[in-house]
Amino acid sequence: MQQHLTVKPLPFFYVGQKTTAERITRYQKNKHSLLTQAAGRPDTRSVWYSKEHFAKLLDEIEYAGGDGIRVYFGTYEDGHQFAGQTCLLFVTTREKQIGNSITHANVILEKEANYADRSSMEREVILFPGDDPMEDIRDFNMGIPCPPRCDEEYSG
Repeated sequence: MQQHLTVKPLPFFYVGQKTTAERITRYQKNKHSLLTQAAGRPDTRSVWYSKEHFAKLLDEIEYAGGDGIRVYFGTYEDGHQFAGQTCLLFVTTREKQIGNSITHANVILEKEANYADRSSMEREVILFPGDDPMEDIRDFNMGIPCPPRCDEEYSG
């Protein structure tokens, strides 16, 4: 484990162990159980992403002149190894001024001027143990959903 020589303040978005545990419990009691019941099998409770994935996502935001990301909930398609499971999709946003208001518009890569060139280039793929390197890689959705791939429960 890396040791830090200086103390750094907590990030402003830190909500704490108790709030985190309460929110997870509330979700699992109120929404996860409904999703699981409707699907007829356990739905996704969490998604794990590597530090490398976030670093590459930050690089992509920077490359696109973006100002952040918007996270969407989705569902894997039939035929996917996690078919029917809830997934997270990250969409880069870019600041856009409309009148006197600033919004955060989605950056649609297919509509970017350099999309044809970028999409024809070979992609660096980050694989998790057990992943199929031949599976089509699209958008920014490469986390490990739990279930079915779970480590430990959040232990608070």
